[in-house]
Amino acid sequence: MFSMPKPFTKKDIEVLEQRGLWKASSYLHKRIKVLIRKNLPLRMGDIKTAHKIIFETAKQKTIAGKYRKSNCPELKRVNGTMLKISDYRQISSEMAHLDWELQRQTKNLKSPKTEKDYNDVISLAAKFSHWLACIHPFENGNGRASRLLLDAILLRARLSGIAIKKSKQKYLRAMRQADDNDFSLLGSLILNGIADSKQRIYAEQEKKAELMGAKKQKKTKREGKKRRKSIKRHKRRKK
Repeated sequence: MFSMPKPFTKKDIEVLEQRGLWKASSYLHKRIKVLIRKNLPLRMGDIKTAHKIIFETAKQKTIAGKYRKSNCPELKRVNGTMLKISDYRQISSEMAHLDWELQRQTKNLKSPKTEKDYNDVISLAAKFSHWLACIHPFENGNGRASRLLLDAILLRARLSGIAIKKSKQKYLRAMRQADDNDFSLLGSLILNGIADSKQRIYAEQEKKAELMGAKKQKKTKREGKKRRKSIKRHKRRKK
C-alpha cells in the first residue's frame, strides 16, 4: 500500500528556493559569458528564465517564469510606506519597454576603466534593478529577480556579482529611497558589494595558491626521497 507524499513544509520550500536561486545564478553566469564573447546585450528573457529555474526547482511550476494575472494585496516597504507596483494589465507592455531599454544600454557595455565608468555601471544596475522591482511582474520572487538583474548588469560589465544578505535592511531602505529617485544609498551598497566580492575572490585565490604550493612542496619531497633511495640501491649494486 502506497502512502501519500508529505506536503512541503515552509522550511522545505525555503531550501528548495535557495537551491533554485543558486542554479539560476549559475545559469546567468554562463549565459553572460556568451553575451560578452558575442558582444550581445542583456535581455529580460534571461531574467525570466532565471525566475523559472528558481520556482521549478522549488516545485512551484504554476508561477515559474510567469507574470502575475492579478493585482497583489497592498504591499508595504520596510518603513511602513506603501509600495507602488504596476497594474497586472500593464505588465507585458512595461516589461517590453524595460527590455528595450536594457538591450539598448547593455549592448556595448564595457569593463569600467575610470571612476566615471564605474559610477555609470553602478547607476545603470541600480536603476534597472529598482525599475523591475516596481513593475513587480511575478507572483513571488520579485526581489530575487531584481537582484539577479542587478548582478547580471555588473557581470556583463565584467565586474563581480554581489551579495545583499548581509545588508538586507540597508538594501530595503535603499530601495525606498530609490522610490523618490534617490539612488545614492543603493549605489553605495553596490560599490561596497563589489569591493567585498573582490576581496573574497583575492582571498580564495591566495588560499588556492597556498594549497598548490603545499602540494608542490610535498611532491618535491617525495621525488627527493625517491632519488635518494635510487642512489642507495645503485651504490649497493656496485658493491
